[in-house]
Amino acid sequence: MGKSSSKAADLLAVRADEHEIIAAPNKLQVKVGANIRSEKNPVPMAEFVLEKDKPNFEPRFEADMRALIALFQKMQDTSEYDLSLLIVKTHEIRGEAGTFGYNLVTEIGRMLCEFLPTVDRVGTTEQLAIAAHLQAMQTVVSDKVKGQGPEVARQIIAGLKMIIGKSEA
Repeated sequence: MGKSSSKAADLLAVRADEHEIIAAPNKLQVKVGANIRSEKNPVPMAEFVLEKDKPNFEPRFEADMRALIALFQKMQDTSEYDLSLLIVKTHEIRGEAGTFGYNLVTEIGRMLCEFLPTVDRVGTTEQLAIAAHLQAMQTVVSDKVKGQGPEVARQIIAGLKMIIGKSEA
């Protein structure tokens, strides 16, 4: 038993000489400040950062949605659809929208992200379905429909589900 533990120690000593420790920069700490570790409860700090960023969300969201709609329009113009890229961009937008209380955008984005992988070929019905989802996401924030939204929000979801159903038929 003593012999194998000595062998293990020798092996560890050799391995210790074979590696290099690299100190990676802490990008999060640079963004939120150097005192983040001194905060005993980071939740108030996170809430403060979100509250501070809230006024910037809607203009940024609208710019992101215009870019996403323009990307989809370009895909339509060229008939070259990168559905994976649409999923990535939609997923980014829906995540941020949920953070700022736009749960309906998150739900519409989720539906679109689940629909796109089922599309084998983008025909007229699929184009309409994608465009309807993108327009609905943009409208929810433009009209400032927060939370799950009023009855009109449920109607939007029902309408989008119907469009997806037609596409899958």
